[in-house]
Amino acid sequence: MRADAVDAMYNCWKVFVFHFLVLIVATQTEAELPSPIRLTSTWKNEFCLEFSWRLPESFDENLDCKYKIKTSQVSITRSSKTTLFQECDSLEGGLNFSVQTECNNSKSQPVVHTIAAPRELVKDFHCFYYSSNALNCSWLPTNQSPEDINLYYAYPESEIHLSNTSECRSYLRNAGRKTGCLIRGDFSKLKVYFQVNGTVNGSSLRNTFKVIPKDNVKPPAPKVKITEKENNLNLSWNHPNISHPHCWDYMLNYSRCQESLSKTTKSNSETIPYDPRCKYRVRIKAVYTSYCGKGESDWSGVEIYGEEDWLITVISIVIPASLFLFVILFLCCFMKHKEKLFPKIPQPSMIYKDTLNSNKEEKTFIGDLYVPVEEDVECKFSLENEPQLPMMQPDC
Repeated sequence: MRADAVDAMYNCWKVFVFHFLVLIVATQTEAELPSPIRLTSTWKNEFCLEFSWRLPESFDENLDCKYKIKTSQVSITRSSKTTLFQECDSLEGGLNFSVQTECNNSKSQPVVHTIAAPRELVKDFHCFYYSSNALNCSWLPTNQSPEDINLYYAYPESEIHLSNTSECRSYLRNAGRKTGCLIRGDFSKLKVYFQVNGTVNGSSLRNTFKVIPKDNVKPPAPKVKITEKENNLNLSWNHPNISHPHCWDYMLNYSRCQESLSKTTKSNSETIPYDPRCKYRVRIKAVYTSYCGKGESDWSGVEIYGEEDWLITVISIVIPASLFLFVILFLCCFMKHKEKLFPKIPQPSMIYKDTLNSNKEEKTFIGDLYVPVEEDVECKFSLENEPQLPMMQPDC
């Protein structure tokens, strides 16, 4: 029994030592995997950068390896089997590019290449997709913006190829300076790349931007048409000229007399009950659904239908005003005659408290006793002359 126990303990130690050695070897292998070197970037075209790197000469090229790539502009990690990678993105705020070698279960330390943010030629650059074939872009010039600013754009025809670069043909200007551009074309693609360039102190500078049209949708506000049919009002409007009709929801706000109501619908028409005594005010907004993209139109102008019955208006104003005035007068009268309506009553509470109090000390409290007012009694006194007694004559 003792020999079996010793053998079992010996086997356990062998298993433990084996796993420990495997862990050490794996850790050393991962730590020894070299990182890429000579990571550089060059402009492939007006919008895209090409990153390249190499592996150390001592690296075994027969290993099945790939490269994990991360950028500050994209949240996901991407892979590459080659030592070249092309990135088309905005350089607003700069760009961090990191690459890491991965072979089987081993990884190298990542190598980071940083591209500083370029000098700002324009600010607040944004584009709105307002029609199926139109994009409205605008920006604000900076204090040091040159006069020769130009806008170029292109969109991807495939994962690695862009369309031919085009320059804006319809610039928008403010005080003689370029502040926007109306662009015609097919913008059903997922993204569009823009470049603003100019010359500052003899040096050519560029700012690059990326816009996803489906996430920046802003069509013109729908126009509501109101028609009366029997006892209802039929409200109708046109779908925006962007994407499919199922991509749109419509927020409808309307008032009937003094009552405000709202509805949401996917249709381009809506029927509401009609009261001839009321005036109707209607407005609408188109909202791009989240499963198609992002965006919405402005609220449409208010469309008015019908005439409001003046009696309803008078009643709705006069009755509340009269009630308010009555309450004010009632409160004034109440405050004025409060003492007559609710006279003060003497409070004999201290007398009862002294009577019921177990303390036998003598109390001399008369503050609340009622003391009658003494009345002045007017008395008249008159003096009467004392009658003279007859004098007695002696008898002679």
